[in-house]
Amino acid sequence: MRSTKFVLAVALLVLTTSAMALPIDWGGSLGLDTTLIDNIRRSKDDVPTAKNDGTQGIVDNDNGAHFQTYVFKLNPHLIVNDAVSIKGELSSGHTRGGFWGDNATQTQDQNTGSNSYYSTVPAQRSTLNVNQLYAELYADTALVKAGRYAKEYGRGAILHAGKGTFDRFFTQYDGVQGEMRIGNFALIPHWARLATYDEGASKPEANGTRDVRESGLVASYDNKSTNTEFSLAYTKRFSEPNNDLYDINNPATNRGRTNVTLIDVYFHKKWEKVDLSVEVPMMSGDYGRVYNDGTKSKVSASSALAEVIWSPSVRWDFGLHAGQVGGDKGSSQRFEGMQLNPNYHIAELMFRYNYTAFNEGSQSIFDSGISNARFFKLYSNYKNDKWTWSAAAIMATAMETAKAGQRAYHHEEGYSFDSTADQDDDYGMELDLGFAYQWNPNVNVSGFLGYWLVGDYYAFNNDADDELKVENVLGAGLKLGIDF
Repeated sequence: MRSTKFVLAVALLVLTTSAMALPIDWGGSLGLDTTLIDNIRRSKDDVPTAKNDGTQGIVDNDNGAHFQTYVFKLNPHLIVNDAVSIKGELSSGHTRGGFWGDNATQTQDQNTGSNSYYSTVPAQRSTLNVNQLYAELYADTALVKAGRYAKEYGRGAILHAGKGTFDRFFTQYDGVQGEMRIGNFALIPHWARLATYDEGASKPEANGTRDVRESGLVASYDNKSTNTEFSLAYTKRFSEPNNDLYDINNPATNRGRTNVTLIDVYFHKKWEKVDLSVEVPMMSGDYGRVYNDGTKSKVSASSALAEVIWSPSVRWDFGLHAGQVGGDKGSSQRFEGMQLNPNYHIAELMFRYNYTAFNEGSQSIFDSGISNARFFKLYSNYKNDKWTWSAAAIMATAMETAKAGQRAYHHEEGYSFDSTADQDDDYGMELDLGFAYQWNPNVNVSGFLGYWLVGDYYAFNNDADDELKVENVLGAGLKLGIDF
């Protein structure tokens, strides 16, 4: 036993000495925020626990939310030599952080008894997550990335690396990627294994029977002299029928084997005072058992997103952000819905939270992405040396709604149902005001005030004689972002 401890101590000493001999750069960010939202149920009507299928109602509980969270990312960069670097990201919690006061951070001090009202100690339940750990190999003709890394493409509508201080999510890959550039042209092939895990046995499956794999290629043209960029991404993702990424161990909704192709087109052009960007992702293939009736479906879904920014002076920006994200009709023949990355936001309240999760279920309130929507956003920013003031108006309608006597799909909760009433397509309109203060080059303080005039889409109760009475949502928040 002593010899084993001695060997481990020597090995640790050698590794520490070797690491100290190599230059290490540390970076990262810490984001702290506080948020207050009134009327999270978007209605004051009583909704029982046994809800109608398809209803937009949220069960009775609290109708207001106030919470504080943190987002922490630590990025080590180990320089091995001129040709090799090792990079990573460390964080904690489900979404790179957690809530202030959650039970992963503290508990009562059991050593001093239950009468010690003010005594708390670390709960030892919070784990350090290795979100990324990969090697970058630099060659004359290519840059090779191998390991666990984040991937981003275009505007980040589908593939988003989550580099922002308050970006809680990122698109993770375990694989290898090469980047080859010749002048203004680039080819970026990749291969990744996204899952190979048996949750019941708590171990990887070496035989690949639970795999989710992906391969793809990005071809791009980027001319810096003319500020023009055009790229095309092509990926194919395949999952085995017993995978634990899409198989949720429920026979009625087991996704099973899937084979989906993503084609994503991106264009960006910048003139002296105008900036234009467009992204069009499209999905097709075998989507598995996406409906709760157990039948298999094809997928044919697409989205189109565009933003134009006009900057008449160094202080003013005016922008139009518009898009449509596919929705599904609820048919078992073909799934046409698409959901954008949860980091892709257009408003402070609308589509930003999983409102059902405030009162129901075990999902995170942040697990929400834009889906089944056509939206328009008008905004302006005024900037001086340290301050930025912003205002925005967002309007949105649903691409697909429930129709009496037909199947429909609940896009927020992810199931199909038989509709007995017609549903309005109006999500409503949101007005946002915000500010950001650059305290110093590494510290930013920001805040917002949002008012969502909730549309009649959320009055749907799947009962022609009993609609919900919608209530508007009011929200406000403050954020402190530290980048280092």
